[in-house]
Amino acid sequence: MGEAKPCGDDYLFEIAVFLATSARNCIDEPPLYGPFRLLDALSKIADLPKYAPCLKEDSFLQKIKAIVDEKKFLVMYNVEEFRKAIDEIVKMFAEELKKRYL
Repeated sequence: MGEAKPCGDDYLFEIAVFLATSARNCIDEPPLYGPFRLLDALSKIADLPKYAPCLKEDSFLQKIKAIVDEKKFLVMYNVEEFRKAIDEIVKMFAEELKKRYL
């Protein structure tokens, strides 16, 4: 039997638990794990529309999610490329902000 898909409330709670435990873990982990955890949270937030029908899927956020999921583990073996990936993601957000709000 397949695993039941959590509802929006459950998924939101899972994200909250992830953020709380990440905050605690960041105290003792290497400093670069903080950005890794933030990117992981971004990936989870992009999936919120799958669990909350009141939200519409955002194609830009799905594109960002794909990049994040592909690049976040660079932190383990190529810090400079990890930094470049974050810089590129931030640049993409800045460009999208201009499109949406200016």
